[in-house]
Amino acid sequence: MSEAAAVIRARLLAALRQEEPGTPVTPPAGDGTWPDIDYTDRSVATWAPFEHVTRLAHLARDRPGQAMRALDAWLRLDPVCPNWWYNQLGVPRRLGDAALLLHPRLTAAQRERVGELLGRATWDRMTGQNLLWTAQVAIRRSLLAEDLAGLAEAFRRAAGLLVTTCEEGIQPDYSFHQHGAQLYSGGYGHTFAMETAALAALCAGTPLAFSGEALAVLSDFLLDGQRWMVHAGRYDITCMGRESSREGNAAHAARLASAARALADAGAPRADELRAFVEGGHPPTGTRAFWRSDYLAVHRPAWSAAVKVSSSRTVLSEAGNGEGLAGWHLCDGVCHLWRTGEEYHELWPVQDWRHLPGATVAYRGGPLPLSDFGDHTGGSEFAGVLSDGRYGMAAMHLRRDGVEARKAWFFFMEEFVALGTGITGTDAGTPLHTTIDQTALHGEVRHTAQAIHHNGVGYRFPEPAPVTIRAGLRSGSWAGINRSQSGRQVSARVLEMWIDHGPRPDGATYAYLTIPGIPPERIDEPRPVTVLANTPRAQAVRHGGADVTQIVFHRPGTLGLPGGDAVTVDRPILLQFSGASDIAAACPMARGGGLVIDARRGGKRREVRLDLPDGPGAGATVHARW
Repeated sequence: MSEAAAVIRARLLAALRQEEPGTPVTPPAGDGTWPDIDYTDRSVATWAPFEHVTRLAHLARDRPGQAMRALDAWLRLDPVCPNWWYNQLGVPRRLGDAALLLHPRLTAAQRERVGELLGRATWDRMTGQNLLWTAQVAIRRSLLAEDLAGLAEAFRRAAGLLVTTCEEGIQPDYSFHQHGAQLYSGGYGHTFAMETAALAALCAGTPLAFSGEALAVLSDFLLDGQRWMVHAGRYDITCMGRESSREGNAAHAARLASAARALADAGAPRADELRAFVEGGHPPTGTRAFWRSDYLAVHRPAWSAAVKVSSSRTVLSEAGNGEGLAGWHLCDGVCHLWRTGEEYHELWPVQDWRHLPGATVAYRGGPLPLSDFGDHTGGSEFAGVLSDGRYGMAAMHLRRDGVEARKAWFFFMEEFVALGTGITGTDAGTPLHTTIDQTALHGEVRHTAQAIHHNGVGYRFPEPAPVTIRAGLRSGSWAGINRSQSGRQVSARVLEMWIDHGPRPDGATYAYLTIPGIPPERIDEPRPVTVLANTPRAQAVRHGGADVTQIVFHRPGTLGLPGGDAVTVDRPILLQFSGASDIAAACPMARGGGLVIDARRGGKRREVRLDLPDGPGAGATVHARW
């Protein structure tokens, strides 16, 4: 075991010596402090004194004399943050890095004092990524104290997180939850992927190495989870929680390549796929339904999209510590579309957060409500996603803020359809808006009564719709959505398109077809897409060219189909027929049990019985053939 500890120490020190500071670190003053750091700061999100231990860790690499002054200053001052995370996890982690690099120079008193501060990280009540951070601190504390049992315990705890769970952590569908059933793949989940992969490489080939089963879960999490939520090199903000309000955070997705490399080097399964991911080859293609998180990802060769819906089973995007101040509607059926990666890049400080793409909201003035640290869930049990690998669907029964609507999306290879029905509002003085898109303005916007074209994307309306288009320069600051961020004003040219349902609508509807990559001169050409139904009972679309019919049954019943065909179901269900014999189904109530489909197709009547999964798989797509 002592040999394993020596290998792990050497690898960790090598990794720490390769870290580069974001900006050059100036020497500390004679008393070991930096005059530009406010050591009395009481901020909870971006705590100023944390910069001291960050600089200390960088100085410890190649300027140990200056680092020793800075270390003594920290041990003397021992600032305390109102946010427990800095005291128990953030500071001990960076302090442990510095102490390992400075270890030969430390006195016995310094080692003892550093050990006390690192001891603030305890295992009590830690879950998910927070437990992993605790393990990182424990590894450093154990190496400093030459505590082999503590080192083994830290790696055992970290490896224990590499399982699928219905609690916080990696979900059975390979999405990631933190702070309850909240989709956090692009936030806590990103850090989790990065750090577990680094730990896998750290202990590889030693008696403390992660098991093959643990490495397999981590490979699947990265390849079947994380990379599906990356679009044009950036995370979808609907999977980032309050971290979407931090400038530049969405671009952290590019760092996943280093996690894939570390994992492949550690001997994980699917190593060829991991290395292809590192090299930028073989990006995901198709559709993937994350039923545990009410999220659908769609990746095509020339574009990608994602839909985030919500149910009473999933937690809405949170606010907390002065962050995420505008994310109230991020789970209300938000549908982003990417072609170049510039569509939404860093628009967050200037965009209208009541006009998120796809969402139907009561368009009020004033500050948005806050969902503090996962206090709120969706307002209805009905929300689901379906994927057969090629095509996909998402649907929800929206019930929030006095707004009710049944919303659905239908994804094909070259286009997708959005439907809304049963749209009602309770506030007579507040109009309801369904936003088609809010995106960076690039070039000309062409529009007619039934079509809009902008930046290589066409939008078609089966019937003339009351669409409002607003384009122009918008200004704002990151501090407007995150109190810890810069108050510097930034500007961007923004295009907003929305359907105005008016105040207090009663049963309003909408329908539009989105066609990525179509030139403006082809926008009016016929498409093989037909809306079959858009009522509170059922919403359905057929793609004649692909021979695919997708149906959202909001309740048991029968839907008539073209040519005298019909389909009857005995429960709410998302249903897809493709070709002559393929069926896919997913339960939007996340309930197991039997499903009976009675269908008349081509003059032939058949009954199909399916067993829908329960437990961890409740809501997952099941497949059958006629």
